[in-house]
Amino acid sequence: MSKYKPPKDPQKDKSNNLLAKVEKRRSEISLRWGEERFTDLIDPQLRTRYIEMCNKFDAVKAGTNYLSIQTMAEGMLRAYDKCEENIRQRGHDELNGEIWAFTYEGIRFLVVKDKAYMPRALAMSKKEGCTDSMWHIKELLKLIPKDSFVFTDAIKSNFPGAEVIEPTTTEDIKNVGPITPFLG
Repeated sequence: MSKYKPPKDPQKDKSNNLLAKVEKRRSEISLRWGEERFTDLIDPQLRTRYIEMCNKFDAVKAGTNYLSIQTMAEGMLRAYDKCEENIRQRGHDELNGEIWAFTYEGIRFLVVKDKAYMPRALAMSKKEGCTDSMWHIKELLKLIPKDSFVFTDAIKSNFPGAEVIEPTTTEDIKNVGPITPFLG
């Protein structure tokens, strides 16, 4: 007797393939433009439409209406193409691996890996008007006390994949409540 195999579902398979294409494209755009920076560089009218499309796509993608997923995924791929074209037409430069863009706690940063790219990053920042702070990687490293760096490096070496996270505050601990039902 053979094992039961569920019937193939071509709509589900097509939806999953399209979802993978959208995720791959989103990742490529993040590398090329910076995730939050990408949205900031789009023309304001197109940006509004893009954000609406992203919200609609996010609402549909976890569901089981595969035709809707396919429609929205195909729409996201077209939206990415249109937005990238718009950004290029507006004269913005791609990131090149030497300049990183990200947002942390509402502050938009450009971080430069090699000091030689500081003038380019400064020109990008002035042109785009959407960067709040610009740093060279060595400036950031100077903010980490040497003993913390040595400790963190030792942990990361012994526990691959370990990450530095925000410190837990006393307030956070109080809000968690008891760790076990046996502790009051």
